[in-house]
Amino acid sequence: MKGNRMRVCQILLLCLVLLGLPPAAWAKWYLLASVHPNNLVVIDTETDTVVRNIALEGRGPALNIAPNPAHPQYAYVVNNLSQSVAMVDLDEGKQVTSFPLSSDTELVRTMAIDVNAQGNRLFIHEMPLKKEQGSYTALDNRIRVIDLDTQQTLLTFPAPRQVMSLATSKDDARLYIFSVGQDIFVYDTKTGQRLDSLPLLNRNLTGVGRTDGLPLGNPYQEHGHLVSFGAFVADTITGQTTLGIASLDLNEDQPEVEVVELQPFSPEFYVLTGALSPTTRKAYFAYNRLWRVDLETRQIEKSRPLPNTYFMPFIHPQGKKIYCGSNWHDVAVFDADSLELLTKIELGATQT
Repeated sequence: MKGNRMRVCQILLLCLVLLGLPPAAWAKWYLLASVHPNNLVVIDTETDTVVRNIALEGRGPALNIAPNPAHPQYAYVVNNLSQSVAMVDLDEGKQVTSFPLSSDTELVRTMAIDVNAQGNRLFIHEMPLKKEQGSYTALDNRIRVIDLDTQQTLLTFPAPRQVMSLATSKDDARLYIFSVGQDIFVYDTKTGQRLDSLPLLNRNLTGVGRTDGLPLGNPYQEHGHLVSFGAFVADTITGQTTLGIASLDLNEDQPEVEVVELQPFSPEFYVLTGALSPTTRKAYFAYNRLWRVDLETRQIEKSRPLPNTYFMPFIHPQGKKIYCGSNWHDVAVFDADSLELLTKIELGATQT
């Protein structure tokens, strides 16, 4: 890996990560996975083999991963009981620094981080508790913005609770915040001012009670800044729930959430989320089965049982392979067209 340009994807707690630089004929895509007890695994997606297993400092578990799109030698990993973000040099195979979130007066944890496309700012959603004698007091959630050149905090601003995912626009002007059971909130990355909310929970459509879904571990920057995730739509007329795919194009100045309802949400086709290919407009879902749906016909094109439960499907940026992971001690690799199992990548420990 040393001396080569890298492009990276991610796998972690409910996620995979693909790393990447601007396209180059000789550049490679690598997949990142966080595993127990406190390790970051690097996978070469040409050979589908592990090329690095990096032990992180301090306590685990290693959780959410954010690659650096502009400087893919580096990745950022939540660890230390979710109270720190480790900066990892993938070429050198070691942790180079850490951003501790807690202090003498606060206990702070995080479940969501992101690095902008320019690679110079790290966004961290923080859930702080004030330490008091014999008790804790919950404080308002916030976003911390760290300058990766100086490693200093640039800005903090209030944020919603129950945040599970962050995404930044390609021009670094807006931060999109995805929370459990809420609409999508949009903030100015320079001032911290709330700019807008995009209807997801409250779509105000006749017959639609609510829509839920989160882009957990979605490698949106590696897919042209297209965020996609499984969506669960409650029908107030029939009382049924429909499984669909939601997407948000962050290249647009004022993007809108697109939700395409695809099939009844049944026990046979239970999922946590899904992924949309930006090139083929096919949706992939995985849990106990892996299947592909055509958005135009809304028909299942292919379906196959999985050898064990995998929480998430991840589409290789070149669109030829599907990686299923975020659960178990391996990552299963499938042909994106036939859905045939190509190989299993042994990680040496269970994914976190």
